[in-house]
Amino acid sequence: MIRLEHVAKAYKNTVIFRDLSLEIPTGASVAVTGYNGSGKSVLLKLITGFSRPDSGTITVDGNVIGKDVDFIQNAGVFINAPQFMNSATGYENLMMLAEINRKIGKEQILQILDRVKLTEAKDKKVRTYSQGMIQRLRIAQAVMEQPDILIMDEPLNALDRDGIDIAHSIFQEYIDDPSKTLLFASHSAEEIQTFATSVLHVENGTAEFQK
Repeated sequence: MIRLEHVAKAYKNTVIFRDLSLEIPTGASVAVTGYNGSGKSVLLKLITGFSRPDSGTITVDGNVIGKDVDFIQNAGVFINAPQFMNSATGYENLMMLAEINRKIGKEQILQILDRVKLTEAKDKKVRTYSQGMIQRLRIAQAVMEQPDILIMDEPLNALDRDGIDIAHSIFQEYIDDPSKTLLFASHSAEEIQTFATSVLHVENGTAEFQK
């Protein structure tokens, strides 16, 4: 479960959230919506620990972010990152990231590269990748350790139809598994209607579930 209690966040003189409290149960598939600049990405960064609230607490599966753990645990995250090393290959980039947690090895990385259809490009430098290929590599990074929580910010940007279908198949696996939680920001009405069990709308310093 993800729980936010009385969370406030501001950048310079702009209030992003004020006294925000909400719960996202395990097994939910939540689409985060809102106009550009409303705070969708900030909300995701707060939940992951990439950004800290000015006040309030954020708890994920019993761990208080910034107190018990620095960052969310057992989660795949895709929020404007990672920024891959352009001088390394796609395969090398995933191997370096996998070394952090040491949960997976070469075989699993090759499998996920095949899943996102980057096998033929795995030994090419990332600087030669198109934006769509980089987006596929980011999706691969987010799911390669089979996390219980998947948090993604506009994951379909720059993807062609084939890439969108790959992302959709991954989303569906999270929806079908009651032990996994999917949280994604999106502007796509089709994507929201297809994959979200609930919609969390961000606007005017707060976030509320739509009825």
